Order: sequence, then C-alpha cells, then structure tokens
Amino acid sequence: MNQQTISNLATAAGRSAYQEYWHDLVVDQRSAVLPSLWQLWRTAAFGNEFRVLSTDTSYKIGHPLGMRVGTRIFMEEIIVRHYYNNVQALVYFGAVILLVFLGLRFAGLLSERVALIGIAIEAFMLLMLFTMLFYAPDEDTVPQAGGAANTEGAGEGDDAHADREVIREVLGELEDIGNSYAGLARRLEQSAKAQEESLRELSQRVSAIQGLNLLESHAERLETTNSLLTQLVSSIDSMNTRIDMLFGKELEYYVRREFERLVNRDGHADAAAHPAPVAQRRESRR
Repeated sequence: MNQQTISNLATAAGRSAYQEYWHDLVVDQRSAVLPSLWQLWRTAAFGNEFRVLSTDTSYKIGHPLGMRVGTRIFMEEIIVRHYYNNVQALVYFGAVILLVFLGLRFAGLLSERVALIGIAIEAFMLLMLFTMLFYAPDEDTVPQAGGAANTEGAGEGDDAHADREVIREVLGELEDIGNSYAGLARRLEQSAKAQEESLRELSQRVSAIQGLNLLESHAERLETTNSLLTQLVSSIDSMNTRIDMLFGKELEYYVRREFERLVNRDGHADAAAHPAPVAQRRESRR
C-alpha cells in the first residue's frame, strides 16, 4: 500500500488527491451519492487521513481545514465541478412543480397550503443554486504548480469562464421565471377580486330573489284582503237595500194608518151633524 502525505486539501496536490478520492467512492466503488458526499465533506473539513481503494493509496493530511475552508473546498472541487448540471436541473424541476401547483390552485383544485409546498420546494432549489454559485471558484484563485499545473489551470480557467456564462444565463432565466411568477400572482389577485365581486353580486341577486318571494306573498295577502273587502262591501250594500225596503214599508204602514184615522174621524163628524137623513135612508132601505 502506497502512503503519501499532503499538507492540506487546499493545495494543488491535495485537490488532485481529493478528486481521486471522489472518483474512487462514486465511480469505482459506486457508492450512494448522498453518503459519499457526506464522507467527502467530513474529510475536507475534519479528516486526517483517507484511502483510495482503486490505487491502494493512503493519504495522510497534515492539518484539517476546518468547517469554513473545508466546506469551500468541498463545494469547489465536488459540487460545482461534478454536480452543477444536477443542481440546475433540480431548479428547473422545482419551477415546473411550482407552475403546476399554481395552475391547479388557480383552477381551484388545490388549497393554499398545498400550493405553498410548491413554493417551498422551489425556494429550497434556489437556495441550493445560491450556495453553489456562492462557492464557485474564480479563475484567479485556482492554484497552479509547474507546467502541467499551468495547463490544467488554464483549462480550469476556461471552464470557469464558461461556467460564469452559464451562470449568467441561468440568472437571466431565473429573473424571467420570477417575472412570470409575479405576473401570475397579479393575475391570481385579479381573479380573486373578480371572484369576490361575482360572489357579492350573486349574494345581492339572491337577496333580491328572496325579496321578490316576500313581495309575492304580500301580493297574495293583499289580493285575499281585497276579495274580503269586496265581499264586505257587497254585504253592506245588500244590508242597506234591505234597510231601505224596511224603512219604506214601515213609512207606508204609518201613512196608511194615519189616513184611515183621518177618514174615520171625518165619518163620525158627518154622522153627528146630519142624523135625520141618515134615519130616512135606513127606513127607505127597509
């Protein structure tokens, strides 16, 4: 077994050994990605020694880099170099999920809590991209050692320049996505306002329909009252007619009795004034 000593992983030799260690874990041994990344980060931050099984080489680290510098080396040499496209794809995937959730929310098929899950996923993906871009190395900070190192550094500088161009494109696309989200949010707000107006108008119309029902019931009651009043007026008219008839008959009866009384009184007076002719007429009749 070969054994080598390196001062730390920030040097050119340390970075080369670190890349060899990643290739051994992920490519040769085909270990799971997440456990391998965890082991690589622990080695960069706190490791004193690591072993490459494919070449049967053991590397002894002079002093660990610590959490801050070790994380930076881990991000530069592992994440940015090997998983940049994966993180970018995850960001786009999160954007797709967010658009689908917002579309379903706009259609009324999802609740607000479920739609917030899509926003949280996209926010997490953007945080990953921000972390990767934050630790992305500049071409001036790449260590160089000897002619081969210079050639490698030039190649890495070109890669870094290309990466920056891609990052600018990604940022532009993210800005477009943000503008799209803002426009969609405005449309959702306008749709919510229009829905509130429609509900308010619908409630007013329902109230008006209820008022019409009340008016119909009042109209029926008024019609019933009018019919009863008509019957009452008819009864009063018939009663007045009967009263007039009774009053006429009673007046006629009183006039007739008065007339008979006067006639009887005149007959008695004539008999008292002329008694003889009356007696003669009686004898003649005999």
